Amino acid sequence: MPGPHFPRQQAPAETHYQGRPAALRRTNSHSGHEQKEAPHSRHGPATLVRRPRSSHGQQAGELSPLFDNPETIRDLGAYPTNLHTPSSTLSYPAPAAGRGSQPRPMMYNDRPSNWRRDFRFKSGLAGVFHIKSSQTHPQSDWASSSKLMLHRYLQHDKVYPPTIYDLRRNPQTLVFRTLNRRPDQRDMMQTVTEPSTPWMRIYNSRIPWYIDIVAQDGGYITLADFFYQLFAALQKPIHQSDYYNDDLDEHDRHALNQAYLSRCRDEGERLGGVRRVDFLRGKVFFEGLSRGKNGMWRLRTGMEKL
Repeated sequence: MPGPHFPRQQAPAETHYQGRPAALRRTNSHSGHEQKEAPHSRHGPATLVRRPRSSHGQQAGELSPLFDNPETIRDLGAYPTNLHTPSSTLSYPAPAAGRGSQPRPMMYNDRPSNWRRDFRFKSGLAGVFHIKSSQTHPQSDWASSSKLMLHRYLQHDKVYPPTIYDLRRNPQTLVFRTLNRRPDQRDMMQTVTEPSTPWMRIYNSRIPWYIDIVAQDGGYITLADFFYQLFAALQKPIHQSDYYNDDLDEHDRHALNQAYLSRCRDEGERLGGVRRVDFLRGKVFFEGLSRGKNGMWRLRTGMEKL
């Protein structure tokens, strides 16, 4: 079974607003911090190697905000017509050059420290031993989901979701069910909650990372903020430790590969490798948000409705 794609060089750090129209970008954005990965040998026997657990960095399960590079919404403008995403940090293992060559070692890692503490890849009893309570809470009580009312386009409906949207695709493809036209600037600039909020934390049972949605320049979160930031977060390439770790077995990696192959429509997308959205494993259609634990919002997704 092929694994995901590892380029020889580290992909450049991404801004969290990748894929948003140029009109929505701020000119004085701050540069992100690059993450370095440990190099690995190209030769040697196919032995299992465990990386030592680092004593530094963030505590397990506590993810710093995904959106540390805020930008200002100037104008919704036209949706982008050609979306480019950088190469993934994963790659297919190189085949052996000949009969006498040895495959390079397969690196396995401990559970990634930036995964949610309560995340488990498997459902049911298979993952019950990995359940741990989450300690994350909203920044302030007024940002808690229990205090806010969602916009009608974001309210959860499993049968007839008010927003029809495949989370693998750019938000230019979304449709609001009650509109008989394409969403325009005025539609997308509506606030996502009442009263308005500058911050939301989102989670999904199939995705190991929290997703933070933030307002622009101290304002309030709009529908454009929500959908473009959600898309940017799910399009982030995964790292080697997200694919090869103690929590995932061969069956799990096969499920990720199938989701990756199903998402990719051409060779260019396949070269991009596995992305965070592939953890949804088929449940890629937006069904809305519901109130979650500790004042957060739960992202509800499902299979395509026929």
